[in-house]
Amino acid sequence: MAEARITASDVHAARERARAAAEVVRGWSVEQRAEAIERSARVLLDASSTLGVELRTALLASTGLSAQVIEHGLQTTLSLFECSALCALHARAPHDAERAPEIATVLLAGNVFSAGARPLLLPLLCGVGVLAKASSSDDALPHQVARALAAVDAQLGAACQVLTFAHDDAAATAELLQGAEIISVYGSDETVAAVRTSAPPHARVLAHGHGLGATFIAREALVSASAAYDLAERAARDVAAYDQRGCLSPHFVLVEPGGAVDARALARQIASALAALERELPRGELPREVAAAQLQWRGVAAAIGELFVRARSAVSYEGALALRASPGHRNLAVHDCAGVSEARTQLSQLGEHLKALAVGGEEAGRALSGVAPYTCEPGAMQTPPLDAPLDRLHPLAGLSSVDRSTKLR
Repeated sequence: MAEARITASDVHAARERARAAAEVVRGWSVEQRAEAIERSARVLLDASSTLGVELRTALLASTGLSAQVIEHGLQTTLSLFECSALCALHARAPHDAERAPEIATVLLAGNVFSAGARPLLLPLLCGVGVLAKASSSDDALPHQVARALAAVDAQLGAACQVLTFAHDDAAATAELLQGAEIISVYGSDETVAAVRTSAPPHARVLAHGHGLGATFIAREALVSASAAYDLAERAARDVAAYDQRGCLSPHFVLVEPGGAVDARALARQIASALAALERELPRGELPREVAAAQLQWRGVAAAIGELFVRARSAVSYEGALALRASPGHRNLAVHDCAGVSEARTQLSQLGEHLKALAVGGEEAGRALSGVAPYTCEPGAMQTPPLDAPLDRLHPLAGLSSVDRSTKLR
């Protein structure tokens, strides 16, 4: 049975429910809010709970990911919402407004299911209600988060209103943005531009547009064959998570010459590591449109360099040729790179689309700090800490104010 279509009146009513409930939640201490959020996350982390089972079943149907990759995403994301970590994050929040908003308006994308957790849960930590539009292509996690919050506390659940409607529903979208104070928008650059155009003049728009990741391996990290293989395994994990579909997923690895293993050999090792990961984190089915793009990408890779193909992944060695993004779904390019200075030049060409950079080598990591919003070691690209400044924004940007309660119970 099809669900009823969401109308502008439904959106307005949801905003008012969130506003009224958030007024109650703001009266709680920070610790009370953090504890309730942690309990909600634990409900979904529990694969045997009713909501946990429903969530995993829905994600299998909506994401196209394997059960193992879904579980990995749930565990590494929801486990971050621990009470003490949330309280510590709130204590370091930037007080960039005299008055925090009553409601945070959120437009979610559907490429990486776990990306909805932060924009739904972190406003509640600050006593700010949430009015969210989930992606019609994958709305399983947002709706289950709202249900988990309600299972812990009715007012907390009511403060997080999640709706699903088509992106081209002009009436519902207009009502969603009507009177918005702060808007977090996730999606394509076109989606971000459309929201900026439609947002009220006074609204603050936090943009999370199209992005990708990259990896740089310095020769200082390639001190031995075993060190190289460890880096290859960690790089493979960055690729395998979410089947390389997210803004933090690496599309290319830049390798400085002079180490124990060169770029061509490292490409071969990453290909082997990806194949081995199939047992632990199997890739989901390949969508038809991606299969066509993959065929083209691999054909070019074989023509301009060397291609190492495995059953459900491929890694190319493309020398010092220009960077080109892959179609995702575990297709990765490896390049020669003269050093840190050359890496900075190459990566700067990606502009604001570069969201994450993994760096092998401590000295190189320091030298490349700030090139991307999120910098980490290989293997940690898809598991940023709770306080990671994704898109160069503090996680609580625009949500905390000088007069908002910060008392602990």
